[in-house]
Amino acid sequence: GEIDRPATAPSSVPAPHRGKARKSRPSTPEVARDVLSNIHERKLGVLDDSDRVVVFEEHDRVRASLDEDTALSLMSQGYVERCPTRDVVGCKWGIHNRPVSPLRLTAKGRSLLNRWSALKPLH
Repeated sequence: GEIDRPATAPSSVPAPHRGKARKSRPSTPEVARDVLSNIHERKLGVLDDSDRVVVFEEHDRVRASLDEDTALSLMSQGYVERCPTRDVVGCKWGIHNRPVSPLRLTAKGRSLLNRWSALKPLH
């Protein structure tokens, strides 16, 4: 069962972004393949020095990624890494400009994407 905790703030105050209340898609092999493909196409990055995975929209704006858990898992397994500091870009996150590190595939990640892309869908 769940443990009852006293509310520390009114519900109108947004929860900190590291809470598990964030929206995400369940991790599946298909989602992992999509995430690897999006990273290969330079569509995902990490906000600031946080673990917040974001999607690049337009050239200078980012939004939260629904695949954050999958991307972080792929990073922890050595398939994905942050780009070098020289590639960090300033992007709009809400109303603020924030540094974003684009994500890139490691050699292991490129190999995994190539293997998975060669598989036929099971339909």
